[in-house]
Amino acid sequence: MTGHPLELKICGTTSPADAALLNGTAVRWCGIVVEADFSSRSLSVEQAAAVRMATDRDVVVLLCEPSPGLVATVVEHVRPFAIQLQCAESPAEVARVRAAVDCEVWKAVHLPAVASQGPPAAYVRAGADRLVLDSQVVGEAGVQFGGTGRVGDWGRMADWMAGIREVPVMLAGGIHAGNLHEAVRQTGPDGVDLCSGVEQQVGRRDPQRLAELLAAWCALEPNGEAVG
Repeated sequence: MTGHPLELKICGTTSPADAALLNGTAVRWCGIVVEADFSSRSLSVEQAAAVRMATDRDVVVLLCEPSPGLVATVVEHVRPFAIQLQCAESPAEVARVRAAVDCEVWKAVHLPAVASQGPPAAYVRAGADRLVLDSQVVGEAGVQFGGTGRVGDWGRMADWMAGIREVPVMLAGGIHAGNLHEAVRQTGPDGVDLCSGVEQQVGRRDPQRLAELLAAWCALEPNGEAVG
C-alpha cells in the first residue's frame, strides 16, 4: 500500500436500480463501462448519465481507447469523478486524456501484458492518478479487458504494487466475498475493484452477493488486515 486508505469500487453497473444498491454503503466508486465493444456491460453515454443520476457514490467511467470527442462527451454529460482507460492505451494516450480533462484519469494495467502496454511506472509519469491491476482474457471473440471473473496472479501483482509508491493502486480480477481477505492480504492494495463477484448474471447485480461482499469488506481493518 502507498499509505492511501483502502477503498472499494463496484464496476460494470448497467442500470439505475443497480446503481442505487450502492447508495449509503462502504462503496466509494460506482463504475460504468461506456461505448466499449469488448464488454457486454457497456452502455451509451445517455444510459450512463441516467445511471449516474441514480447513485450518490462517485462515478468512474471506463473507456476503451476513446476518441477525444467521446472523452469530451462523457465529461459533459456524465460528469465522472474519474475516467478509467481500460484497454491497450499507451502512456502517450494517457497523457493526452490527462491534459484534456479536469477529473482524475486512471489506467488499467493488465496481466498478462498486452503488446502496446507500457510498464506501470510509465503511466504514472504520463499523469495517471491511479492504477488498476487487472486480468485479461484472450478468446475467440478477442481480448476481454476486465469483467472476466478470472482471478489474477496475485503474487505477480504484489510484486508490481511493491514498486509503485507515487499513486494508489487498485486490485481487480475475480474478487468476491469468499476471497477478498486473502486477495488483500497477499497483495496489499490501496483499493479493490470488482464486478462479476456481486452479479447474479452478467450485467445484473445480486443484492445478496453484494451484501456478503460488503460484510466481508467491513470486516477488514483500514490497513487491510481481517478483524478477528
